[in-house]
Amino acid sequence: MAFEVAIFALPYFDPKGLIIAEEQGNVVGFVHAGFGFREDLSGLDYASGVICVVVVHPGCRRQGIGTELVRRAEQYLRDKGAMHIQFGQSRHRDPFYLGIHGGARPSGILESDGNMAPFLQHLGYQVSGNVKVMQRDLTTNRDPTNFRLIGLRRQTEIQIAEHSVPVTYAWFCRYGNIDSMRFRLTLRKTGQAVAAVTVIGLDHYMRSWNERGIGLLDMQVAEQYRGQGYGTTLLIESLRRLRSEMNITLAEIHVPDDQPMAGKAIQNAGFITVETAHVYERAPAG
Repeated sequence: MAFEVAIFALPYFDPKGLIIAEEQGNVVGFVHAGFGFREDLSGLDYASGVICVVVVHPGCRRQGIGTELVRRAEQYLRDKGAMHIQFGQSRHRDPFYLGIHGGARPSGILESDGNMAPFLQHLGYQVSGNVKVMQRDLTTNRDPTNFRLIGLRRQTEIQIAEHSVPVTYAWFCRYGNIDSMRFRLTLRKTGQAVAAVTVIGLDHYMRSWNERGIGLLDMQVAEQYRGQGYGTTLLIESLRRLRSEMNITLAEIHVPDDQPMAGKAIQNAGFITVETAHVYERAPAG
């Protein structure tokens, strides 16, 4: 069921992009390729190809199966119009597997998967971006605090909406079939929203993580309020409510290295880096 929701049920799922390797009737590997979203998130950008995942059975590795799977995935993407090919998903280039693979969101290739880096480099891919996987243990009631955060907490309040505004094609595809909510931090005096973050349930990880976790996505702070503690306050107050009302024990968020201000706000909210993911990219075709 989870696989169907995160893959087969999506309106742009193309069976030709899911390529399976068999040996004597047994599945020994597969690769899945798709496309990123347009800049306005109104549909797919077929110039932006993404290889989401490649898997080969451990007993069948070093036989050229993975290389052939990637080659066929690349050909599929080029035949559909891809001018750039990215290996590993990233924000708005994440068509599949949200909620069932990659934690809070599918982000690149984990550094701990030591076999992938030399494999991809051999195929001509180079690192084009890095993402920090950050988590916070919510089993303790001790929240980060200082005089500035205490002041901001008094000046603001948390509001909850069912989804973000505006609702786009990409939003419906990724969040339409999973539990999500949008937390907004607003100023008490004016009601103005200064920061927001989307929360999704990660129930499919409960058995493997032994935690009731949530993922945090698409955190935004209004430009004039950045660097002042509002992002940190948003996270602390949102997690405080989730911990007390829903018994959440773990929160995860992914932060690209090119967003240092967001990374600092998240770290100040008590998150620590537990892993690093790398996004790889092919040179332009032609």
